[in-house]
Amino acid sequence: MSRVFFISDTHFGHRNLAENVRKMSVDEMDKLIITNWNKVVNKKDIVYHLGDIVMEKPSLIKQYLEQLNGNIRVVGGNHDLLGCTNILKEMNIPIVGCFNYKGFIVTHIPVHPMEVNGFFRGNIHGHVHNVKTIYGKDYLNVACEFINYTPIEFTQLLTKYGFI
Repeated sequence: MSRVFFISDTHFGHRNLAENVRKMSVDEMDKLIITNWNKVVNKKDIVYHLGDIVMEKPSLIKQYLEQLNGNIRVVGGNHDLLGCTNILKEMNIPIVGCFNYKGFIVTHIPVHPMEVNGFFRGNIHGHVHNVKTIYGKDYLNVACEFINYTPIEFTQLLTKYGFI
């Protein structure tokens, strides 16, 4: 049976983010994410990448994603522009704007609390690099910085944020 993982904001190849936010070289960052990913994700697992695969270099997407284990599915991020979506389509990788997973709304950018409360158990999202939760306990941030640059399995994510 396949497991389900989440990760966001890999920003492969993005030197400014690597050096100024993550405090490592771009090569170190890319290698760390790829190594960590392949340590936990098996060939048959599903990984939801919640956007911002690369930064302004869609041509790099194939180079990076082909190194990663699992069946990747993408929620488009604010840096996943038309060039990115076209490459993902060519690679037969599904890309959506958002979806419902086991009662959680899954997005790139966190949605407003009025869109969550009473409708969903919470919001699994990325996009925010500098704070773990933007609106409160119902927001599960899977940006790389908050999950040790490693895709996180769904039940582990629920445990991490106190849902179980």
